[in-house]
Amino acid sequence: LEAPEVNPALGYIMAVAFGVLYFMAAMGYAYTIAQSVVEEKQSRIVEILLSTVTPRVIMAGKVIGNSILALIQVAAILAAAAIALAATGQGALFTLIGPGFVWFLVLFVFGFVLIATLYAGASAMVSRQEEVGSVTTPLMMLMLIPYMLVILFNSNALLMTILSYIPFSATIAMPLRVVLGQAEWWEPILALVILIETSAVSIMIGARIYENSILRIGGRVKLSDALKG
Repeated sequence: LEAPEVNPALGYIMAVAFGVLYFMAAMGYAYTIAQSVVEEKQSRIVEILLSTVTPRVIMAGKVIGNSILALIQVAAILAAAAIALAATGQGALFTLIGPGFVWFLVLFVFGFVLIATLYAGASAMVSRQEEVGSVTTPLMMLMLIPYMLVILFNSNALLMTILSYIPFSATIAMPLRVVLGQAEWWEPILALVILIETSAVSIMIGARIYENSILRIGGRVKLSDALKG
């Protein structure tokens, strides 16, 4: 039997690195969006904003602004890792994992937009900060479960292939497969196309929920009511 080209330990390390980086950045900034939505709704500031701009513009501003901040943070961390590898004479290792870094950044942009728009829409359904957790927990689980699967089963080629095409896990799984040399050249492109299409759907859903819920003060808005045209 031929020895594996990539040390299995590297797969575990990169799975943890990509997983933690994605989960912490996406979770942190998405929750910031949710808190700001509820704060503006609770203080009635959103009513003043809606006198000059549409709900979709307000939501888009939150998503775009936090997406840029999240991307800058992730890019800075990856750049620091690359500099550290270069400074310690690990050029060969950087050549191996560099493409994974690039694909992680690209997929992260759309993966974050996917989560952020859903967080913005879901948080508009409630009127108090104490209720934010109740509507965002299901969304958090959509990130947490793939995150755990990639870390725990990163050596399972079949499962990793499946996870690399699921929008909520593609940002972690596909770059890892690129690093390990398990992905064909077209696979990251296909995963990106699927993620972009899913993000477009999430934008429409999130915007619909946000528009139908942002001015409803008091009790929690039912999802069925928030989705009505």
